[in-house]
Amino acid sequence: MTLANLILWLALAINITLLIYVGLNKKQQQRVPLFVLIFLITLWEVIELTNVFWLRGTDHLLLGARFGLLPNLFLAPAFVWLVFSLFGLWKNLVAWKKNALFLPAIVAIPFLFTAYNVKSVTLTESGFVFEQGYLYWFFSIYFAALLIFALSFLLKNRRQANLVIKKQIDYIFFGTAITAILGLLFSVILPLINIKSLFYIGVDSSVFFTIVLVYALSHDRFLDLKLSFSKSAIDLLTLFIVLVIYYLIFWLLLNFIDLDFKNVLDQILFVLFIGLTSPWLYKFLFRLVNLLFFNPNQKIKQAELSIAEILRSTRDLNTLFSQLAKEISQVISYREIFVYLAKHNNHEVFHQVFPVGERLLNLNDSQLLQFLASQSKLIHQAELDYWQEDKYLAVALQKQQIDLALPIFYNQQLLGVLIIDHGQKLLSRQQLQFMENIQKYLDIAVGSLLLANK
Repeated sequence: MTLANLILWLALAINITLLIYVGLNKKQQQRVPLFVLIFLITLWEVIELTNVFWLRGTDHLLLGARFGLLPNLFLAPAFVWLVFSLFGLWKNLVAWKKNALFLPAIVAIPFLFTAYNVKSVTLTESGFVFEQGYLYWFFSIYFAALLIFALSFLLKNRRQANLVIKKQIDYIFFGTAITAILGLLFSVILPLINIKSLFYIGVDSSVFFTIVLVYALSHDRFLDLKLSFSKSAIDLLTLFIVLVIYYLIFWLLLNFIDLDFKNVLDQILFVLFIGLTSPWLYKFLFRLVNLLFFNPNQKIKQAELSIAEILRSTRDLNTLFSQLAKEISQVISYREIFVYLAKHNNHEVFHQVFPVGERLLNLNDSQLLQFLASQSKLIHQAELDYWQEDKYLAVALQKQQIDLALPIFYNQQLLGVLIIDHGQKLLSRQQLQFMENIQKYLDIAVGSLLLANK
């Protein structure tokens, strides 16, 4: 098996996994068009592998090569279907427009199996290449035109989209860019300068598109890539140093202690030594690397520890909320932050306690307070809008410039709410997890203080 075929097998395995995931994930957004899109790519890979392993060198290879272009013919209209579904517009399209989108691909099917599409095939070391006919270029223009239309439509409508969908569109462009760059480099540019041995990398690069696409459409909370990359870099650097240290120990034992590592007992002792010392060594080096290099993830952990200490030790509410707001600003660059607490003699009326103000919220009149009282969980306006849990509340929060609302509970009773205006920017998964962790401390601390003051 050649490297090209191995990569194709790997791409097929990844896409089959994604196909199963999308099929079984009932909460998957745009489930049907996404499934169809990945199915078409997977079908093309199955046909390619069939041609390479079973039809290569037979009289049926030319037919197989032509048949392999059939899934590709429907990829572009399937992508347009997905794009329209992303904005909820596909269901509103009249039937003839939907049919017109797929009609050129359907009409082109009989011509796929003629010499006007693929004239001949030539065997290579890892597979085969085919000579294109005149119609092949018309199919390519049709494919490119629909793809450009879909991407232009995404770009044009991105501004009006929900914050979550905006982030999904960014990921779609990112996945498309990676696939396009690799495809152009290995399948177009390098062959023009007579380097055809890497052609398969450009063809198989579609797997990056499917991975990014499934990730984007499967989430409403997205990782902060800067934090994720920094964490991975710190982990890899620490692991690399650990490996270097153990290699040096091995080299010293081999050259200066004259241990015979061909001896099974010496091998077992060395493995036991690594197993017993590596956890401690890794922890020590991890802390050392974090001291020497800036790690933004440590800032979040430090903010959590600081907040926990503030909530444990502070006995004054004004001081508590002031210090709390300062620590939250280390993780979330908010515009404004407010805290409302229920009056001790009337739990249906909430007054602004930080910063000190005269604004009041009434439980009976506030959609926000009613939702928090019933759900008892953090509200992220972008998620609320995306899942359409409460459309009226989502619109109201947007008008009031509320991006995040954190309920404060004690003994299953809503005691207050912390409100953040983040400037209509999407909060990352790490930031939301940070706020959810704070809620665990905040409920007990505020409840205990109010009880003590009462």
